[in-house]
Amino acid sequence: MSSSGGLHSLATIIKRLEAATSRLEDLANLPQLPVGASSFQNASNSSASAEPTPVPPPAGPPSATVVPPPAPAEDPRSVKAYNELVIEGKLKPFVELTKSFAGASVVEQVGLLEKEYLDLREVLLVAAACKKPDQKGFEKLLAPLQKDIEAISRAKEANRKDRDWFNHLSTIAEGGTCVGWVAVEPKPAPYVGEIRDSMQFYGNRVIKEFKEKDPKHGEWVKGYSALLEELRKYIVEYHTTGLVWNPKGITVEQYQASSSTTAPAGGAPPLPPPPPGPPPPPPPPAAAPASSSGGVAAVFAELNRGEEVTKGLRKVDKSEMTHKNPALRAGSTVPSSTGPSAKQAACADGKKPSKFALEGNKWMIEYQENESALTVENVEINQTVNLFGCKNTTVIVKGKANAVTLINCTKTSVLIESVISSVSVTNSPSFALQITGSAPTIQLDSTDSGQIYLSKDCLAVEITTAKCSSINISLPVEGEEDGVFNEQPIPEMFMTTIKGGKLVTAAVEHAG
Repeated sequence: MSSSGGLHSLATIIKRLEAATSRLEDLANLPQLPVGASSFQNASNSSASAEPTPVPPPAGPPSATVVPPPAPAEDPRSVKAYNELVIEGKLKPFVELTKSFAGASVVEQVGLLEKEYLDLREVLLVAAACKKPDQKGFEKLLAPLQKDIEAISRAKEANRKDRDWFNHLSTIAEGGTCVGWVAVEPKPAPYVGEIRDSMQFYGNRVIKEFKEKDPKHGEWVKGYSALLEELRKYIVEYHTTGLVWNPKGITVEQYQASSSTTAPAGGAPPLPPPPPGPPPPPPPPAAAPASSSGGVAAVFAELNRGEEVTKGLRKVDKSEMTHKNPALRAGSTVPSSTGPSAKQAACADGKKPSKFALEGNKWMIEYQENESALTVENVEINQTVNLFGCKNTTVIVKGKANAVTLINCTKTSVLIESVISSVSVTNSPSFALQITGSAPTIQLDSTDSGQIYLSKDCLAVEITTAKCSSINISLPVEGEEDGVFNEQPIPEMFMTTIKGGKLVTAAVEHAG
């Protein structure tokens, strides 16, 4: 019994040893791990349960900052109204009408007029954003408008030979000074109204000349008149007492500086400046001072003066003429004059000195030539206006005068508001007279060819004529707008009969 029990125990031990050996063999066959691998494996196992932290992507190149485009500055209400009422409403249709039929000289001049109105818009923008500047700064601001007025006037004078369109050019030039209202206080609107009335003087000539030829010319005059009238209404609405400034605004200098540095539309940042270019070429050498003789260029410059080149010449006295003095021919010299006489000095240029002055209660306007708009301001009821020896001149009389007279004037035009006693025209051919107010009497004597325009307030006038011919009276048409006239001639042929021992004279009427 004891021997069988010991064998059973020994067999059990052997089996356990075999199991242990098998286990050890399995362990021996595993791959060798480096020292510390177990700790690394434990760390890996512990971190495997945690959420992996994403690795941020590598930083790319910095992207350009996109600046949103600034919202466009909104025009002030007064400038918006100017754009809609004046520029879009009247100016552009007038420009298009001009291009449809007018000559090149008129189209060019109207282009200058369009630029003038756009420059006026810039002044309105500055006034809406800025405080009122001092007088010097204000004059600098108005310099472009002054240049525009001068350019329009030069366009008229440069095309004086263009007879077919000269009345059109004069019409535009007469109304071109309307932008001067920005410097008028306290009531600029009446200033524009006066300019419109003055323009109408030449506009009536256009209407009269082309009434039966082409109705577009009459529409053109009405379109220009409507433009000036719309400007006047705009001023009444938005600039009643003068150009309105912004008392809380910036200075004109700051406005101009900000305008020059404003980024272009679209909001893109300004491009870097280009690399410096090559140095500028050296300035040309200064022109040598003209020699005493003047050279060929000086000769041509003198010739280009036209008729004025002879104004400085004096009349040669008979004692200095070689063909009448043989002794002078023999000596080959002409003695210099001891000096011009007073009469020679006064008549050196061939015409008498002009005058425009108030002497006592008389306005004396004498020997004026080629003046487009001589203006007599604020005439009083005790003053008279006297024109003598004027030629190709337009005179505007503002206010109510006692009387107006024209004597020995040629191609002279007079625009009058009102007269208390009479308007007298004597020996003044090719005159033109327009009365916008009233006058009781018009007297014409020894005058050929004249045109008289009357207003609705002047229809009670009495017109007397003596030794006159080709006198036409233009009467306003009832029910029509201003500027529409019906022309009627003053009779020139009369028939005298004897009735009851007395002479009875009546105008001869031609039938048909």
